[in-house]
Amino acid sequence: MEPPAKPSAYGSWKPLVVCPDGALADRLRAACEELGIGGAIHLAQYPRIGALAGALAEHQANLCLIDVTGHAEFALLLIGEAAAGVPVVALNTHNDADLILRCLRRGACEFLGEPDAGPLASVLDRLRLLTSPAPPPRACEVYCVIPGKPGCGASTLAVHLAVELHRAGAARTLLVDADVQGGAIAFLLKLKPEFHLGDALRDRERMDQDLWGRFTASTNGIDALLAPENPSTAVGIDRTAIQQLMTFWRTYYDAIVIDTAGAQLAAAEFARLADHVLLVATNELVALHATRRSMERLEHDGIERARLLLVVNRYTPSTGLKRDEVETALQLAPCALLANEYELVQQAVLEGRPMAAASRFARGVRALVESLSGSAQPARKRTSLFGLFPQRNRANSE
Repeated sequence: MEPPAKPSAYGSWKPLVVCPDGALADRLRAACEELGIGGAIHLAQYPRIGALAGALAEHQANLCLIDVTGHAEFALLLIGEAAAGVPVVALNTHNDADLILRCLRRGACEFLGEPDAGPLASVLDRLRLLTSPAPPPRACEVYCVIPGKPGCGASTLAVHLAVELHRAGAARTLLVDADVQGGAIAFLLKLKPEFHLGDALRDRERMDQDLWGRFTASTNGIDALLAPENPSTAVGIDRTAIQQLMTFWRTYYDAIVIDTAGAQLAAAEFARLADHVLLVATNELVALHATRRSMERLEHDGIERARLLLVVNRYTPSTGLKRDEVETALQLAPCALLANEYELVQQAVLEGRPMAAASRFARGVRALVESLSGSAQPARKRTSLFGLFPQRNRANSE
């Protein structure tokens, strides 16, 4: 542990300590004096509910430390009351994970297990970072990848997009597997997740760089936040949670790629916050039919068609629809056509690595990155959305 900063660094704190345990209070008082914190107020009994806010205001306290070991249920109520006005540190000398979680939910910012100068200094250092003015927003681009149809290679694209963004100059790139049911990123890159997206969402309100470093796995120069290994694992994804995590990610990364499952509501939530929304399809008739339905669902969820960038993966004009036919069917011009290199993709999956940079597929992704960085968006034809499908049916019947 690093030595605490000079005592003067902590002199701006004016703590109110609620601690019925006299010995614990004495140790905390000595720690405050060692750090140069003068005038700490000590309440030797738990105040009645509703009185703590007044005591904080009366003493102009900007920090509250509450002993939760003496009477946990009452202390939890006090945490909720104090947290509305000042940062709250829970004094917890027992390693009780359940109690820690309950304190977090009530509003505690930090925990102090040993009320000595070193641990107290570490807590105050972290609190100072939380209460300091926020740095200017980092210039970060967010890419949300949505499959038009399951099995179209959206996860493969997400992996290579993240790698190519890093190669193109995004020094810190994050790849997020938000497909909690069928997450494939760990399989594609042969990663064994210790933590997953659900863990990050759960701990989002106390997230800092030290904690965040435990959640990600590093591979090919990028960070990866994976989906749960067990698809039945409950993951609390909602709009507020996603917004909080996205705000943290944007301050830390240059580029973020989010792999989603189109049928899950989380896809729309991530798409709303993304700078680029990539809809992935193949040029098969059935795949385009499914992609058209995915577009309708996204529009229903508030994602305008004008925001969608169509990427046609495994493009094979000799056996599937050609580019202009794809555009006619979806009323959306493809912004990229990625080569069908099935055998090379399978070999890369077996080896748990991205495809070689010289492959046609990787070159196509690189061109896509260059196009996106230049904000080049293809024109869209105003043709009938359903025109292609009956024409094909008539052709087959002749």
